[in-house]
Amino acid sequence: MKAKVIANGQPREVELPCTVAQFLAQCGWKPTQVVVECNGNILPRSELATRSVQDNDRLEIIIPVAGG
Repeated sequence: MKAKVIANGQPREVELPCTVAQFLAQCGWKPTQVVVECNGNILPRSELATRSVQDNDRLEIIIPVAGG
């Protein structure tokens, strides 16, 4: 079953079942190097491998940048 999600403002299709970590990997992001907000809530990194992507989820993937 295919689902549509919005990731960083861009629509994407994903094959379900799919975890957030799997989705990140498919898009080229490393789950250990990003912060993920799903439907307005920040997901703890410990939940990325178990949290399932749902149809119409809105994901914001943030890549922290070090500097000063």
